[in-house]
Amino acid sequence: MSKIVENVPVIGQYPVLPTGCEATALTMVLCWAGVDVEKETVADALVKEPNPFEQDGKLLGGNPYRAFIGDPYDKESYGTFHGPIAETMERFLPGRALDVTGLSFEELLAEIDRGRPVVVWATIELKEPRKTTLWEDIDGSGTMIQWQSPEHCMTLVGYTDEAVVINDPHTGNQEHYPRDLFRLRWEQLGRQAVTVK
Repeated sequence: MSKIVENVPVIGQYPVLPTGCEATALTMVLCWAGVDVEKETVADALVKEPNPFEQDGKLLGGNPYRAFIGDPYDKESYGTFHGPIAETMERFLPGRALDVTGLSFEELLAEIDRGRPVVVWATIELKEPRKTTLWEDIDGSGTMIQWQSPEHCMTLVGYTDEAVVINDPHTGNQEHYPRDLFRLRWEQLGRQAVTVK
């Protein structure tokens, strides 16, 4: 059993967007949906909040569930999660963004069956995620944000019995990654997924 969504362009993030995997993955879906847009335009459209910084003995920073942390043009920056990507998609495709975060893995693959590519979160080269920077949300809520590295965002375009087919901003190629390992990493990163209706 295999399924692939045709005509999703493969776009690499380097060298322009060293931390812009999310913007690049979203650009692939937007282009597939008929939007004529460059990855830089998508990166510029993301809401930004600051990288973690020290203040009064505490590490404070933006919230990746609300905005991109840092700047996707800067290699020392972090990234963003499903909400801001869905909101940015909505700006380019009003009424068509579909945040399906929290789906089961089988339901995720069903989006491919429906002919929709999906922006997904895992890790670079599917490496084991490790907890790195811990900081407090700059909004004063006291919420703590635990970053996991090497966080990565990619575009899921298909699957086979053994593999998922991924347009990977990191490699700039269409990759076949082991299905079970991808599932584990995707679940470890919170089952985040954004597609288009």
